[in-house]
Amino acid sequence: MEKLILAVSLICLLASAVIMALVRKRLLQYSRQMGECLDAMIAGRKEIVFQEEEDTLTGKLQSKLHRLCEILDQKSQENEIQRRQLETMVADISHQVKTPIANVRMYHSLLEKKNLDEEKRQQFLAAAERQTDKLEFLMKSMIKMSRLENGIVKVQPKENSIRQLLEQAVCDVALKADEKQIHIEMACEDSLKAVFDRKWTLEAVFNILDNAVKYTGVGGNIRIQAQVTDFYVRIGIEDDGKGIEESRITEIFKRFYREPEVADQDGVGVGLYLAREIVMKERGFIEVRSKAGKGTRFYVNLPVVQ
Repeated sequence: MEKLILAVSLICLLASAVIMALVRKRLLQYSRQMGECLDAMIAGRKEIVFQEEEDTLTGKLQSKLHRLCEILDQKSQENEIQRRQLETMVADISHQVKTPIANVRMYHSLLEKKNLDEEKRQQFLAAAERQTDKLEFLMKSMIKMSRLENGIVKVQPKENSIRQLLEQAVCDVALKADEKQIHIEMACEDSLKAVFDRKWTLEAVFNILDNAVKYTGVGGNIRIQAQVTDFYVRIGIEDDGKGIEESRITEIFKRFYREPEVADQDGVGVGLYLAREIVMKERGFIEVRSKAGKGTRFYVNLPVVQ
């Protein structure tokens, strides 16, 4: 009986040793596999072999590691895109600021000349003031862009009158239009309403209307019309100005974009960019139709009142 008990004990000890050896082997294998995956992730390698198809603890953990790797890779790509956008924006700002600063310095040097007559002095002072105004406008535009993009200021769409919006935008550009003898015609029902943030949408519509005045010749015409479609209130702003080359239509909403032919005119190229960002945040969209030399039509689509 004692021999039998001893034999059973030995068998149990042997079995325990075998099991421990197998467990140790599996732990070493598990540690090696997990270590290889982690090392590959740390090294940033793209081609990592995950054994997630296996219905084991290792497979389940590696499935989670695979998901974590995808998330980290996505974040890395987003960070790279943001870095490039920041570099582009800094370069654009530098380019925009450099010219007016250089001009202010030039006019300052000219004004320091002692033999300068009063008429020239006044011309240079006015030119320097225009460059300062351009810098101020650029800074204000940059602040608006930053506040919108970073969510510091949020649009708050609610039911508002379209006619009141358009009347205010026309009033804001009336002086510039009168200087160029541009006739502005508006057709909008008094009762027409949509869902939008009045302050920011006025900024968007004004920017489009201001561009229309800027690029329409003396004695030209601008027509504004608002009507309801199936899901939107559509505001059309049409001019008979210089128009836009078809190949450039996709470019005009980019930050700081200026068409080569109008580079010498006032502006910094952020108005349409801001307009699109504002309308998109209100769940609307902007369309453009244009032909070079035949004018341009902008359509601002704002959500209807439900």
